[in-house]
Amino acid sequence: MIYVDMDDVICESGVMLARFAKLNYGRNIDVEEIFDYDLRKSFMFDEETYRHYMKSFHETELLDIPEIPGATDTIRKWREDGLNPIVVTGRPVYTNEATHQWLKNYGLEGMSVYHVDKYATLFNESDDPLITPFPALAEMNFKFAVDDAPNAIRMISEINLCPFALFCRPWNRTYELPQTPQPNYRIKSWVELDNIVRKVVGSGKPGQ
Repeated sequence: MIYVDMDDVICESGVMLARFAKLNYGRNIDVEEIFDYDLRKSFMFDEETYRHYMKSFHETELLDIPEIPGATDTIRKWREDGLNPIVVTGRPVYTNEATHQWLKNYGLEGMSVYHVDKYATLFNESDDPLITPFPALAEMNFKFAVDDAPNAIRMISEINLCPFALFCRPWNRTYELPQTPQPNYRIKSWVELDNIVRKVVGSGKPGQ
């Protein structure tokens, strides 16, 4: 299995989050100016405003987020080759239906989606039956992981999950990858990611 984050790895959520904040909350901040993916900091939201903003965004904008170039084509090829990519997202569980619908719209119907506690209980209750505790991922057979959030990379590292890549985004420019026994990479495109996955995991042919 390959762990693939959804937001800002498969789709351009940061661009849309910045646009939504500008149109509805008066925050004139471009995606390139987002210095921390904790948008309470980057957009200077108080807790109540932040939660309202995120819930409103999740309930109205998810199906309109464009893909990152090359993402869905690469994932389709991975599926065809038996590499079994899995979406591992910190999105709230109430976005599950919309997330599956977005994937279906891009030709990825039936792709597995795991909601995990990347952000502790910020969006989800820990006892929600749809939530997979992050340490439980270590019991699965992940061969590679890709995420953009430093806190998720830290958690991947702490449980020594598998080789991983940080997908470069404005909010992780200064983040230093942890020292780990597993290979790790900084990548800027899906072409680069595909090459690394094929090198680390293999072609995906039967028996590998």
